[in-house]
Amino acid sequence: MSDTGARSKSPSVRVQTVLYENAARDVVRFVAGMSAACAHAIGSGRIASAELAIGDSSAEPMASDAEELLADGSTPFTRVAYLHFGTNLGSAGGHNRLFAASRADAVLVVNPDTYASPHLVSELVAAFEDPTVGIVEARQLPLEHPKAHDPVTGDVSWASGSCLLVRAGVVEATGGFDADLFFLHGDDVDFSWRTRLAGWRVVHRPTARVFHDKRLDERAVIRVGEREREQSALASVLLPWRYSRQDLALDRLEQLEAADDEISRTVAKELRARVEAGRMPEPIDPDHVVGEFVGGEYAHHRFSYAST
Repeated sequence: MSDTGARSKSPSVRVQTVLYENAARDVVRFVAGMSAACAHAIGSGRIASAELAIGDSSAEPMASDAEELLADGSTPFTRVAYLHFGTNLGSAGGHNRLFAASRADAVLVVNPDTYASPHLVSELVAAFEDPTVGIVEARQLPLEHPKAHDPVTGDVSWASGSCLLVRAGVVEATGGFDADLFFLHGDDVDFSWRTRLAGWRVVHRPTARVFHDKRLDERAVIRVGEREREQSALASVLLPWRYSRQDLALDRLEQLEAADDEISRTVAKELRARVEAGRMPEPIDPDHVVGEFVGGEYAHHRFSYAST
């Protein structure tokens, strides 16, 4: 990878997403939205070129090649690649595999259950006019992520992997996501914090809008599947342990062990075994420069969807 960063006003961008048993019609919708957003960015001179990379962790290939996933015959992408991994690599592992083949100046990491606004790519790239910015995240609609950001600078504790643009140089310096530690949940928090430790800023850009297909249940809690609940529980212990808050990690582990649900207790058993075997991650950030733990979250939150 090369990082032109602030040297070029028109960087090349690679859009990449990781599939797992997604419906074909939803992937076609995703590609159509990203095609329109990239076409606008190219036409306005914001980016020099764009390519699309689709990684598939599904048991069976969704398509025989990338052309099957294009909404129509036209595309602004100079290259469209489709790769069936043959195994479920998770979000972190899948994106790392796709990072390895990128030669673009910046990479748009995005979920396939999203639909881009026409100005999404243009607005994200505009944040890189500031050379101190290493990662910029989009504003998710209709359910915004509640974590707080500085309304003037955009600085945020971490960027959601649902839709973020990252400089190639950041990927090179950090190694990308930690797929060994985080399979699905918490990988974006860790990636953002390691990016900040390496000297870059992570910012939220509210004018870069993306629709993210998330739903609330009857209690106004965002619906998540069992796998996401499992991975969230793992991250709730692994993140504070890595970022030198073993006290919080052990408190959280005890909470999981005492929980009523089987998922929490199963995760707690695995984590307790790791602790006793000395297989927990090596602590970093001893001065607590980036690690932020507030009420069980990884940033201050502006609001909550759930009633208290």
